[in-house]
Amino acid sequence: MYLSMSSPQAVRFLALIREGRGLKPSARIAGVSKETGYRFLRERYLQQRRSGSDPAAALTNVGLTSSRVASWEARLNLDSRHHLRVELSVEDRFWSAFLAGASVEAA
Repeated sequence: MYLSMSSPQAVRFLALIREGRGLKPSARIAGVSKETGYRFLRERYLQQRRSGSDPAAALTNVGLTSSRVASWEARLNLDSRHHLRVELSVEDRFWSAFLAGASVEAA
């Protein structure tokens, strides 16, 4: 089951981390796996970074430092386009044609 950041488990886990508890005890108390805990931390870190926090401030707000931060930071610069994307210029031409009334095949 996928737990969202607004789930009671996520809220409790992140509160425990901010209190200074470790990853394993926080995950155990919140009833989630360590990997789910890391996902919560990553999502909270990325929220902080996207809202304008610098990396140090984002880590302070999250409440835990991890060796995974470098990979989280790399995700920050990825755009939200689909992984099977084409060149951006091709996508722009498609949407222009489609929004002008062309069919999907014609666009």
